[in-house]
Amino acid sequence: MSLFNSYDVLMGTAETQTTIASVPLPTVIPVAFMFKASKGAPANLETAAKAWETAAQSIEKTKTMLQERLGAISQRDWDAADRRAYEAKVQEFVSQLDAMQVFCQAVQIALLVFAWALMAFAIFAIALGTFLSVLAGIALAALLSVVGAPVYASCVSLASTSVAITGVATGILAAAASLAAVVFQGGSMLAAFTSYQRGNEAALTDFTQAQMNGSATALTNLAQNAVNAPLAFIDSRGGGSSPLSEIDLDADRDADGIWTAGGGATFETAGQTEITGGAHVQWGDDEGFVGGDVSGGVSTQGGWSAEGEVGYTDSDGVGQGDAGTLNYSASGGYEAENGSGHNYGGTVGVEGEHDFESGDGSTSVSATGTYNGGDVAGYTQNYQYSGDGQSHWNGNVNTPVADIPVGDETPPWDQ
Repeated sequence: MSLFNSYDVLMGTAETQTTIASVPLPTVIPVAFMFKASKGAPANLETAAKAWETAAQSIEKTKTMLQERLGAISQRDWDAADRRAYEAKVQEFVSQLDAMQVFCQAVQIALLVFAWALMAFAIFAIALGTFLSVLAGIALAALLSVVGAPVYASCVSLASTSVAITGVATGILAAAASLAAVVFQGGSMLAAFTSYQRGNEAALTDFTQAQMNGSATALTNLAQNAVNAPLAFIDSRGGGSSPLSEIDLDADRDADGIWTAGGGATFETAGQTEITGGAHVQWGDDEGFVGGDVSGGVSTQGGWSAEGEVGYTDSDGVGQGDAGTLNYSASGGYEAENGSGHNYGGTVGVEGEHDFESGDGSTSVSATGTYNGGDVAGYTQNYQYSGDGQSHWNGNVNTPVADIPVGDETPPWDQ
């Protein structure tokens, strides 16, 4: 398990500490806001960095393979003029791969540096949160004392200093984020220019198109942050005056040129019930409307939760060519704590898909019992069917001792 997996616990604890401390010390409110606004996902950055490292290694293997295959053919077997032209092309392509490999390695390092910057900020946050919790306790005792005014004034002064310190730390974190962005943006531009100089005439055109696509995603993220920042500030004040606690906006384009746009929102009721909802549409430049999805969920203070999602995808465009595929999922659960401090609960769920063109589909249902975060028993059943009317099912009964298979192992059409 990566060290970065502890990040959410550290930041969550620090937010809770500073929010509680802001009750006797209102000057701490900006600290809670900065902690909430500065949250990131270092574990995801680490995963992304590993992917970039894998890409760099793959490029190295490709370079080696090209050069080895060229060298495997002796001059005696092939010594025509076209060999020298081919060798020049191979070296030209290898030099372009060199530029891409350096770019991948630079991005990998930049992502890891920023991930560690987030982790360092989380350690700072938990340390400051602990200090403010102690300070808040002293301030509260001073408020309850008849002669505690000078002590309380000193606590307020120290709390104000913590705001300035947090501001500096947040600025350093922002600088680390900017550095990672510069590496990515500047590195991609340099790699494109280098590839163009080394014979890839489409490199700059592709870079420009990527910037156009990325701008749409960036503007969407800016709009999302513009809404979430004041929501985080309202929440950090502890007033609960806004039922809308967070929004999530998306605008992404995949490798096939399909755009996914939409978003979601999270609401909290006065009874601390959390409600989420979202929707997306998918659109291709050539295909037109290719699908979308709708999702929602609810989580209560009493431990009950439920969520579901349904989506439709038609790769060649809705109403054009073949019919598409319906995907769906739903789950519900309950978690509670008994009198001795142990957690128990369970979840049930269903998911599946149906291809309207072939008539094939599948559905899976599951049920699991948990105790102290671990699965103690469960059941999973998978049902598959084909467009010509055939079907089969199989499943597993899960116990702490062993998994017991049930049903057919092989569908009739595969026997």
